[in-house]
Amino acid sequence: MHMKRSKRTQLFLAIGSTLLMVLFAQFVLGHYSACFHVEGSLNSLGLSFGYSSEDVQIFVEARSSTQLNCYLNFLRIWDSLFPILYTLMYVLWIIYLFKRNTFLLIIPLLHMVTDWIENFFEITMIEQYMQTGIPEETLISAGSVVTMLKWGLSVVTYAVLLYGIVKKLNIVQTTVKR
Repeated sequence: MHMKRSKRTQLFLAIGSTLLMVLFAQFVLGHYSACFHVEGSLNSLGLSFGYSSEDVQIFVEARSSTQLNCYLNFLRIWDSLFPILYTLMYVLWIIYLFKRNTFLLIIPLLHMVTDWIENFFEITMIEQYMQTGIPEETLISAGSVVTMLKWGLSVVTYAVLLYGIVKKLNIVQTTVKR
């Protein structure tokens, strides 16, 4: 009885964290990103799978200094909180789906860390652009690599979760047939 209640609690926590993450993305990130939104333009370097010097130049030149300062604020505050929420969600789902394989928790934790490193590179690039007019190529390349790594870890995280869901459904289906 205690085991079933614990599993049910884990499921409710995972669902609740998913709801929290979705609501944060929709209402908080959506709200605080409006001040740097440019119609028909890439609205966050971190949403692309890597970027070039040209991409960064187009991104910054499409925005006023007020919009770039808003983007910096967004990266420092709201986009730094978001990885905590999605990591909590992923961790709770992994705990629910893989009771004994807690080593899998390293994947979403690395994903969170790469997201923060990506934010650091973006902040540094934007600040450098605002001071000198040109971000360093090495900074852009490093930021691009970290962004690709972040998205790669995201894919791995979703693959792990998908595998866990399939495994869980197969166990449930096997149990129901007996």
